[in-house]
Amino acid sequence: MASATRVPGGAVEIRPVATRADVKPFWRAALKAQGHEPNYAPPLLKETYDVLTPRVTPFARENEGQAWVAFRGGEPVGRIYAVKHNAHLAKYHDATGHFGFLEAVDDDPVWDALFAVAADFLRSHGLSRVTGPFSASVNHECGLLVEGYETPSTTHTNFAPPYYARQLARLGFRPIKDIVGYEGSIAESQLPSRVAAVRARWSGSDDLKLRRAQGPNAARELNEVYNDAWSVNWGSAPVSYEEAKFLAELAQQIVPPDWTTLADWRGEPIGVLCMAPDLNEAVHDLGGKLMPFGWAKLIWRLKVSGVSRVRVPIIGVRRAWRGTRVGAMAAAVLLADAIEKARKAGCRRLEVSWMLEDNRSILNLVRSMPAEKTKVWRIFEKEI
Repeated sequence: MASATRVPGGAVEIRPVATRADVKPFWRAALKAQGHEPNYAPPLLKETYDVLTPRVTPFARENEGQAWVAFRGGEPVGRIYAVKHNAHLAKYHDATGHFGFLEAVDDDPVWDALFAVAADFLRSHGLSRVTGPFSASVNHECGLLVEGYETPSTTHTNFAPPYYARQLARLGFRPIKDIVGYEGSIAESQLPSRVAAVRARWSGSDDLKLRRAQGPNAARELNEVYNDAWSVNWGSAPVSYEEAKFLAELAQQIVPPDWTTLADWRGEPIGVLCMAPDLNEAVHDLGGKLMPFGWAKLIWRLKVSGVSRVRVPIIGVRRAWRGTRVGAMAAAVLLADAIEKARKAGCRRLEVSWMLEDNRSILNLVRSMPAEKTKVWRIFEKEI
């Protein structure tokens, strides 16, 4: 078991997350850093346990990662996670590790100590460069918020005050990629009717069908389409089937069963879209805790009263269909279908994120909702 790391002077102490009991201080560090921010939604303690208890998740078992908490005066004031992501290294061979789950008060020694221990860990695993934030990989929460501080974060996207980016710059990190979020009014969107009109005139309409992703093969189908569709994107790394099953099980707790959709072309799944209600909106006043009454409030808000916003974190088509009429129609029909489902659920706003800043085809489709850019998240790098 790793021992605690003390910074010279004893002002800051860094402790590893080595047991389930260490997860709660890790969670509390986020509340200490951002609990006062009006557009920040405290993470659920249960979900933090689900994903950060050491060696529990498929991702943790498949990779070499470590989380730490920074303490001052016995109180958690910061946290970080570093990982040697084996799927990334197998694809890119670039000696690069990742950092993520980053939260800290605006205090230079805290940030220095967190990144010092993370860099030491990555160097000890033969790595010479670090990129992030990825919590815990490019397939999870990505990037640091650098534009859009004035609007609340949506489910499984991070909120970060401006000083986070300033601290990374002070530590020598350089920006390498921006990913964006667009948001539009569901009631005002004419995309479903426009897509329906185009599809009615299209000779291939009968060969393109949508279906709910369900049944014993759903996770495998989703994973295969996702890995293929994202394989040529910047920074992409494949998701294992075991991790895909784990993520699907987590999503089932909050996502209506017909909000994860596959597009089939002549019986072959070629496209996928996943949409989720804005969990952050539903839990913003729960302080991250579901007990004793938080569960009831959460279920009521998700299942009965509903939420005003939804998020589409995944929309894409397989590589072979990119740049084709079939692929374009599949993406358009998937998004139009999502808008209709969100409208039926009484939701008012739809966010699509994260999209690469240079992914013109999907950006053009989303803009046609219409939707406007509301957030930018940035990924950084540094030699270690």
